[in-house]
Amino acid sequence: MRTFILMALFIILTACSTTEKSPDESNQKIEDTEEGTEDKSTEAEATSDEDPDESNTNSEENETTEEETASNESEDIEIEISLESVLEEEQGTMINASRQEIEDELTSFIEDNNGDVTDEMVYEKLLEMLGGHPDMLEGIKYFQDFSAELVDLTDQPGGLKVEDGELSLRNNVYILMDNSGSMADEIDGQTKMDAAKESVNQFVEDMPNGTQVSLINYGFSKDSDEESNSCSAVEETFPIGEYEENEFNEALNQYGSEGFTPLALAIEEVGKVIENSESTGSHTIYVVSDGQETCNGDPVAAVQDLPEDENIETVLNIIGFDIQDDEVQSLVDITEANGGEYLSATNPDELSRILKREKLNLFNKYRDWSNENLKNITQASNDKHLDRTEVVNAANTANRQTDNSINGVLNDVSMNSSQEFRYPKAREWAEERYLIVRDFLHENYEDAGDDIDSEKEKLRDSVNQEFDEIESDYKEDIEE
Repeated sequence: MRTFILMALFIILTACSTTEKSPDESNQKIEDTEEGTEDKSTEAEATSDEDPDESNTNSEENETTEEETASNESEDIEIEISLESVLEEEQGTMINASRQEIEDELTSFIEDNNGDVTDEMVYEKLLEMLGGHPDMLEGIKYFQDFSAELVDLTDQPGGLKVEDGELSLRNNVYILMDNSGSMADEIDGQTKMDAAKESVNQFVEDMPNGTQVSLINYGFSKDSDEESNSCSAVEETFPIGEYEENEFNEALNQYGSEGFTPLALAIEEVGKVIENSESTGSHTIYVVSDGQETCNGDPVAAVQDLPEDENIETVLNIIGFDIQDDEVQSLVDITEANGGEYLSATNPDELSRILKREKLNLFNKYRDWSNENLKNITQASNDKHLDRTEVVNAANTANRQTDNSINGVLNDVSMNSSQEFRYPKAREWAEERYLIVRDFLHENYEDAGDDIDSEKEKLRDSVNQEFDEIESDYKEDIEE
């Protein structure tokens, strides 16, 4: 029993000894635990303090990367800008708006897209607002289709005819030769027919190049039934064309003088020749006759029916050769119905002088035509120069205003966003577009001016050359 009690006491004492050490150890463990907690808390605080900075840095780096990527994408995009692309532009919706209105529209466009817009989008938006100015497009098309032809020079009565860019004078002369029997009578030892043939030949032989000549014989007789045949006898023996001496003389001598005088029928025939020839310009008719109508025709009605319009001027003159006094008025009436002139010759010398004078009248007409058309050439040239200048000024103004508006709006948008030089590629494209149009207009404006001056000089030289040749052909008669 005692032994059992002693063992129990020994166990209790041992237990107490262990209990005394525990507080210190426990305290130490608590302290260690607290220090560990503080360390962990400190580490946690450190970690907590460091995370926001690292997060912001990462965010900024991500944003920078995105901006750089967007910028690089804009730099990689290239828009093909050419004259053709400019011509394809639609007229801008705000070409007449103020710069503030344009800036507000572009700003709204950027904001509507949350700022996520590229240079290409901005450039296209600017063209939508400001592109395709009508004055600029008109200027480009004007010079693309430009022709230096001085179109004021058209076919005019008795004037200049433009054929394949070359000028040629056109005057058509018709001789109506009376082959009636009375032309066989003699004056000063020479038949009226022979005197008339000689004077007519001298009249036409020195006509300048470009003069068309026709010979129509009337009143000749081919068989024994003189009256019925001669009253219907009208023939163009030398068809309208350039004078050829041998052919004309052959035609002039084809018939003698042995019939009646179908003057009205002869006038009707020359009218048909003029219509069928389709020749514009001046048509001058000379009737060489020694008497009035003797075949019951109506010469006044016939002359009133001669063709005449804005491209055809027809004048009939009568050279009365040894006309009886009581027949003169009937011939004067014929010429007055057409605005022509009656000329009287009593002998071969007078007939020759009259025809020479008429040839000088033709020369004076050529001179007037020359002066008038030189004036027209100069006026047409001046009008062309003025026209091209007005067009290019309007086009250049429109092009410059568009470029100024685009740059101004981009500057304002950049300043308002505190970001200098936003959308640099859009600026470059706008500048390239401006220079393409400017250079095209400048180059073609200069070329057009040179072409106009060249055309003017070519036409003037042509007119002067024609007139010099005419003056040379008429020189002898002018000096007389």
